[in-house]
Amino acid sequence: MSNTKFLLLIALLGGAWQNHTKIQHWLNPPPPRIPGNDKVVLYSTTWCGYCAKTREYFADNNISYQDIDVETTDEGKSAYQKMGANGVPIVVINNDTVIRGYDPAEIDTALGFE
Repeated sequence: MSNTKFLLLIALLGGAWQNHTKIQHWLNPPPPRIPGNDKVVLYSTTWCGYCAKTREYFADNNISYQDIDVETTDEGKSAYQKMGANGVPIVVINNDTVIRGYDPAEIDTALGFE
């Protein structure tokens, strides 16, 4: 095998590894979610990588949510301070379940999907 083919193979394998969750989601999509009356609020920032992963998780799983920026909106700043928060993302479900950080399993449990 030539060096070029070997390097191409390594690059393809690396790309597949980096995107394995997206490939897995494409090959085996999750079952459709049944819309509920759950109110889901995401307190986030624009620069947070885990906030982006949470948004992506919500989109991939058809979960409707309200996204409130804790840095640029008065509502977000106020709620963030009242929760005594010290990081993002924060997911609040039905005004009583607070999930700190990116935790898909806990989100599913709170929404009754597990």
